[in-house]
Amino acid sequence: MRRRFSTLLGFLILAGAAAVAAQDEETSREFCAACHDEAVEAFTAGVHGKLMAARSQEMLDRSCASCHGPVETHLEELTAESINRWPAPAACLDCHPDRAGAMRKATPGHERNGVACLDCHVSGHAAPAAEPLLVADTRRLCGDCHGDVRATFARPFVHREGSEAAGCESCHAVHGGGDAGRFTMLGNGGVCVSCHTDKAGPFIFPHAAREVDGCLDCHEPHGSSNPRQLVRRTVLSLCLECHANVPDRSFHDFTQARFRACHSCHRAIHGSNSDPTFLDE
Repeated sequence: MRRRFSTLLGFLILAGAAAVAAQDEETSREFCAACHDEAVEAFTAGVHGKLMAARSQEMLDRSCASCHGPVETHLEELTAESINRWPAPAACLDCHPDRAGAMRKATPGHERNGVACLDCHVSGHAAPAAEPLLVADTRRLCGDCHGDVRATFARPFVHREGSEAAGCESCHAVHGGGDAGRFTMLGNGGVCVSCHTDKAGPFIFPHAAREVDGCLDCHEPHGSSNPRQLVRRTVLSLCLECHANVPDRSFHDFTQARFRACHSCHRAIHGSNSDPTFLDE
C-alpha cells in the first residue's frame, strides 16, 4: 500500500487546491486524493470509475465533486461537516435521471419512508456484495425491511431458483420498467407468466378468478405451507370459496376422495381452449 502523504504536504497541496477551487467549482479528484488516496483509487478501479473514464476523462476527474458537492469549504475547514459525506439521491439521479419517475410509480413506499440509494447500493468506493452494486443479496437486503415476506421463504413450499429461494429482483423491478404488472403480479398472470408460460393464454375459456384478481387469488407468491403454494390447504376448500353451489351434488360426492381433488377432473384449471368447465385442455 502506498504511504499516505504527510500532513504538512497535504496542507500545502490543499492550500493550492483551495485557490484553484475558487475558480473551478468542480475540483479535480487529484485534490481529493491528497487525503483520500485509497478511496479515490478504489473508486477509479470500480465500476462507476471505469464507466466514467470510458465516457470521458473529465467526467472521472470531476467525479468527487459530482457526488459530494462543491469542495471549497471542505478544503479550508477539513471537517466531515463541510462536505456531503453521504451523497443525496439527487447526486445519483444526475446520472440516472430515468430512475426517479419510475421509482415513484413502482415503489412509492420507498420514497415515503426515506429509503435512499445508498441504503441499498454501494457508493462505488467498495466492491458490491451482489449485483447490481448492492450492499447485500436481495433476499437479505429486502428482507431487512420486509421481514414478513422474508419469513414466508422459510415455509415448505417456496419459489426457488435451483436450490435457493428466488431473488426478489426475479419478480420485482424496484426501479421501474419491466413488464406491466411487474410490481404487483396482479392482472391476468402479471409477471408470473414470464416463467409459467404454459399458463399465459389467452384462452377461449379463461378462468375468471385469474382474469379478475390474477394468480394471487389462488397462490401465495413468496412461500406457503400448502402444496403448489395455494392459499388454502386443500384444493377443494379453495375451489368452494367461489364454487359453493357445485351442480349435481349427487354426482359430486365430497365424501369420496376423488371428488375432493377438483383438479383431477378439471385439469385445465388455468384456462381451456376446448371446454368451458376446464375438463380438457
